[in-house]
Amino acid sequence: MSAIGNLDGWHLVLQIGKYVEAEELGPIPSNAQVHHWVPQRAILEQADAFVTHAGMGGSSEGLLASVPMIAVPQGADQFMNADRLVELGVARRIDTADATAEALRTALLELAADPEVAARSAALRAEAKAEGGTARAADLIESYLP
Repeated sequence: MSAIGNLDGWHLVLQIGKYVEAEELGPIPSNAQVHHWVPQRAILEQADAFVTHAGMGGSSEGLLASVPMIAVPQGADQFMNADRLVELGVARRIDTADATAEALRTALLELAADPEVAARSAALRAEAKAEGGTARAADLIESYLP
């Protein structure tokens, strides 16, 4: 919260899940909202950046929304996903031990100001949308069924 919550011109939407209460976070800056749950895909369509643990779902949603990502992997596939997002040029990876407010803020401002990141994000979104989505996926699966 301290990384982004007080940045001029930024609005923070923080999803905390069901095991944390907003009061546990301390004072909430006026440009921040804290929720147990948010409609992530709808939020990402309006977002300028996405701080994510880089699970496959969130990574895919971030790519489809064409939003630069700060990946802070926690386990399982998240480390590989974070590395791939970095390779694609649409994210910065920050390991948990290094995820200070300063590191997150620096990554956010660099990503948001980089026109190459925006261009790569837009190109990947266009490529994904051109693939045909779930309808095409269903057709491909059905083509292999007897």
